[in-house]
Amino acid sequence: MISVRLATSWLVREPARTLVRVLVLAAAVSLLGSMLVFISHSLSTMTGTAVRSVPVDWQGPLGSEQQATSIAAKVAGESGVLHAAPSATAPFDGAAHQSPAGTARSSSGSILAVPPDYTDNFHTIRFLQGGLVNGKVVLDQQLAATLQARVGDTISLRPAPGVKPQSFTVSGVAVVTASDVLFQPLNPLLGPAPAQPPAEVIVMPFSTFAAHVAPAYGGSGTASPLTNAVPGAQTGVQWQVQAQVDPATLTGSPSSALKQATQTKNRIERDLTGKVQFVDNLESGLTGAAGDALWAETLYIMLAVPGALIALGLAYLAALGTAERDRRELALLRARGATRRNLFTLAGVESVLLGIISGLLGAALAVATVSWLVGRSGLTTAVVAVVVAICIILAVGGALAARLAAISDVLRASISEARQSVRRSRKPLWQRLYLDVLALAVSGLIYWLTASTGFSAVVNPDSNPTLSLSVYMFFAPALLWIGATLLMVRLRGGLLAWTGSRLGGSRATTLRGFVLASAGRRGAAINRGLVVAGLLLAFGVNLGLFTATYDHQAAVDAQLTLGADLAVTAPRAGAAPKLAPTVSAVRGVTATTALDHAYAYVGPDLQDTYGIDASTFTRATTLRDSYFLGGSAQQMIDRLKTTSDGILVSRETITDYQLNVGDLLRLRVLDHSTGKFRVAPFHVVGVVQEFPSAPKDSFMVTNLSYLEQVTNGPGPNVIFAKTSSDPSAVAKRVGAAVVPLGGSVKNIKDQVRQTTSSITTVDLSGISRIEQAFSLILAAGAMSLFVALAIGERRQEFATMAALGASVREISAFLWSEVVMVLGAALILAGGLGWLLSLMLVAMLKHVFDPPPDQLSVPWMFLSGLGLSAILAAAVAATLTIRMIGRLPLGAILREE
Repeated sequence: MISVRLATSWLVREPARTLVRVLVLAAAVSLLGSMLVFISHSLSTMTGTAVRSVPVDWQGPLGSEQQATSIAAKVAGESGVLHAAPSATAPFDGAAHQSPAGTARSSSGSILAVPPDYTDNFHTIRFLQGGLVNGKVVLDQQLAATLQARVGDTISLRPAPGVKPQSFTVSGVAVVTASDVLFQPLNPLLGPAPAQPPAEVIVMPFSTFAAHVAPAYGGSGTASPLTNAVPGAQTGVQWQVQAQVDPATLTGSPSSALKQATQTKNRIERDLTGKVQFVDNLESGLTGAAGDALWAETLYIMLAVPGALIALGLAYLAALGTAERDRRELALLRARGATRRNLFTLAGVESVLLGIISGLLGAALAVATVSWLVGRSGLTTAVVAVVVAICIILAVGGALAARLAAISDVLRASISEARQSVRRSRKPLWQRLYLDVLALAVSGLIYWLTASTGFSAVVNPDSNPTLSLSVYMFFAPALLWIGATLLMVRLRGGLLAWTGSRLGGSRATTLRGFVLASAGRRGAAINRGLVVAGLLLAFGVNLGLFTATYDHQAAVDAQLTLGADLAVTAPRAGAAPKLAPTVSAVRGVTATTALDHAYAYVGPDLQDTYGIDASTFTRATTLRDSYFLGGSAQQMIDRLKTTSDGILVSRETITDYQLNVGDLLRLRVLDHSTGKFRVAPFHVVGVVQEFPSAPKDSFMVTNLSYLEQVTNGPGPNVIFAKTSSDPSAVAKRVGAAVVPLGGSVKNIKDQVRQTTSSITTVDLSGISRIEQAFSLILAAGAMSLFVALAIGERRQEFATMAALGASVREISAFLWSEVVMVLGAALILAGGLGWLLSLMLVAMLKHVFDPPPDQLSVPWMFLSGLGLSAILAAAVAATLTIRMIGRLPLGAILREE
C-alpha cells in the first residue's frame, strides 16, 4: 500500500509530465493495436469475399432422383447449412425450333435440372427473361440466339441419339454464370475439376426432367460412367445434391473458416455415412484465400512492427526526459533505507498505473481509428478484448523500461555516485562487438544476394504461390533497421557535434559561434531526438514508397487481369462485332478491339485460348515487352500477323511439353458445328509470360480469323475498349448502351479493388491510411517532445543566461539551432533509410508482383505532408517554449541541485 500511495503521489505531483507520458504511451501502443484490429478486419473481409466467390459450395453425386431428393432434404436440415437442393445434369444431342424463317438447329449441349426456387438460394443462373415453370424449359442466351427462340415459343429437344425428340415451351432466357462448376465431373476423391463449359445449355425444373427427360437415358435414372474421349464430358444423367454453407458460421480468418466448413462437411458425411460424399468447391476457394491471408499477415508484420517499435522508442524517450531526476530521487530513497525490493515494487506499481491508463486510452484510439478509416467489420468483442490486453501489456512494458533502467543504474553504483549529476559510463557490449556494423554488413549481403541471384520469398509463384518464411524473409530490412539504429546510438551525435564545433570555431566570440559551439557540446542529447525523429520519418518514407509502388502494381495487375480500361462481354459468341460500333460511339471511348476467349486441349490439359485481331489489338490495350520471351511485344504481334496459323504459347506449357519456336502444335478444339472436339494444327511463333485477361499459368494466343476457321466458331465474345476519361464514368455510359443488346461491362477501377493476382490480392489501402495517419502524428509528436526535453534539460543553463542579462531572443537561438540540426539530419536520414528499406522490400517480393515493378513509385503528396508535419510541429513547439522562457522561475531553478 505504501508503494501504491508513493507511486500515485509521484504521478499526481507532476501532472504535466504524467500527461505527456500517458499520451505518448497511448499513441505508441495504439499503432500496434490498430494493426491488430485491422488484421482481424482484413482477414474477416477476405473470408467473406472467398465464400461469396464460390458459386456452389458442395456437390454430392448420387445414383437416382429419389436419392437426390431425400438426401437434399436431410442435408438442408443439418446445422451449418443454409440451403440444399436436388439437381441433375445430362447431355442432349440437339435442339430445333421451327420459325417463320425456317428451322433453326443447335449442336449438342447440356441440361441442368433444378427446383423452381433454385435461383433464390443459388447464384449460378441469371434470368434475362421469364423464369422456371413446371413442364417448360429455360434457354441459355446463346442457345436462344442460335435457335432464334423467344419466351412462349416451342422447341424440340432430342436427349440422346436415336431417341424421339420431345417438345417443350420456352418459359425464359438466362445466363448460366458458373457452367464450368455445374457441369464438372463429380469425383469426391479427386475434388473439384472445373470442365470445359458446354456451348449450349437448357435449364428445366427438376420434376420435369425426372418425369420426361431422364427416362430417355436408360429409364432407371442412374448415372452413366463418365468415360468419353473428351476429359470431363458427360454421357448420362448425373444426379446430385447441391448445398450452400451458412456464411454466418464461417468466421475469423480464411484458415479458421476452412476448418469450420470442413468440420461441418465431415459431420454431415458422418451422419449420412454411405449415402453421400461431397465435392468440396468451398475448400478450394478458402484454401486460396488462406494463402492470401498469409501474404497479408506477412506484409502487415513487415510494415507495422517497425513503426510500433519506434513508437515505443518515442515513449521511452519521453520517460528519459526525467530519468536523471528520477535517478536522484531513487538514490535518495535508497539512502533513507529503501531496499532493492522496495524500489522494484515502486517501479512496478507506477508502471502498472501508467500502463493501464495508457493501454485503455490506446486501445480506444486504435478501435476508433480503424472504425473511422476502414470500418467495423470483424470488430468482435473477443478482438477488442485481445487488443485491450495487448495494449495494456505493451504500455506497462514501455513505462517499466525507463524506470528499470534508472533503478538498475542506482543499484549498480554507490548512493553518493548515484546522486551525482555527471558520471562515467562504460561502452555496452554491443558497441564493443560492433554489432551495428555487422548487422548493416549482413543486411547488405542479403540484399546483394537477392538482387544478383534472383532469390524469391515465393515458392512456385506461377501456379501455386506459397510463402517461404524460414529463410532470409525478414533479414535484410530487419537488420537494416537494427544496424542503422545502433549505429546512430554509437555515434551519439558525433557528426552533429563536429559540425557545430567546426562552424562555431574553437573560440566563439559571437552569438552565432556560441550557439553552434553549444550545440556541438550537446551532441549526445541532440542524437536522442535524431534517433527517434529520424527513424519515425524513415518509417513514414518507407511506408509511403512501398505502398505507392504496391498500389501502382495493383493498377498494372488489374489492367493485366481485366485486359483494358473497359471489357465488354458479348451476350453470345459472335455478337462482339455487332456491339463494337455501339461501344465505339460512346463518348470517352477512343479505341476498341474484339477477341474470342475460347478453350483448347494441349494433350490432356484444357487451356484458355485467345483469338485476337493483331492489327487492332494494341490500340485498345497495353502490351509490355516483359510479357514475352525471345522478342519484344511488337515483334511477337508481327509474327502473328505474318503466320496465319501462328500461336503464342505460355512459358509453362512450353516447358511442360518441351516445345520450341517453330514446332507444330496439334490442339484439340471444339468444333461448334458438330459440338465435338477435333484436332487442329498450329505453329509456335513465340513464348508469352503474361497477356491481357489471361490466367497466370497456362494459356495460348492465336489469330482470331484462324481460330474461327478451325472451330467453325460464331466469332469473338469480348470487346476491349480504351478510354480517354474516367473509366468508371465511361463504363456507366457504355453499360447503358449495351444492356439492351445483352452485353455487360467491367471497368479498370472496379478491377483494382477485386483483382485476383498473386500478392496484390491483399489491399494495403486500409493499413496505409492507418499507418500514414500515425506516422504524421508521431513524427510531429517526436519533434514536439524533443523540444520539450531540450528545454527541460537546459532549464538551469537558460536560467543562468537570463540572470546574466541575456535576452529571450538570444536564449531562443540556442533552442532553434538544435531544432534545425535535428530536423535537417532527420529528413536526410529518413530519405536515405526509407528509400533503402523500400528497395529491399520490393526486391524481396519482386517475383510476386505481376508484373514486377520497374522502379519505386514516389507519393510526393504524402512525403511532403510528412516532412511538413514534423517541421510545423517543431516550429510550434519551439515558439511556445520560447514564450515560456521569459516566465521561468529563475530563483527556484537556480536553487535546484
